[in-house]
Amino acid sequence: MNTYDGLVNDYLHAVEQALQNVPAGRRAELLADLSDHIAGKLAETRHAEPHPGSGGRPHAPEDEVRSILDLLGDPADVAAELEAAELPPARIDINPGRKLGALIWVLITVAMVSLLCIGVVLAGVFLLYTGRH
Repeated sequence: MNTYDGLVNDYLHAVEQALQNVPAGRRAELLADLSDHIAGKLAETRHAEPHPGSGGRPHAPEDEVRSILDLLGDPADVAAELEAAELPPARIDINPGRKLGALIWVLITVAMVSLLCIGVVLAGVFLLYTGRH
């Protein structure tokens, strides 16, 4: 095991431990994506080249590996960000008092419009009746 494997495996294990609330299948996907991200970042550095027999993983000096892991941040923070991205949006609860208040205002509005319509009809009937005599 080279330095890359040891440091990255330790980092991924710490993230995995912090992701215990995420289902195992999704947790494995997130860790694979994170591992690929780390490998990509190391490949971008000028000294990191794929090491023969390493499955395409870069063979990088320890300081470069540590630098990439430091840039990613604390494993617990990374896990918290990944877990937060997995959670469904928070449910919005409607306060029953507000719901009742809104219903009352709708009923008042309907009643006022109804009275206005009745008033217009009665005024029309009155004008028709008084216009004929």
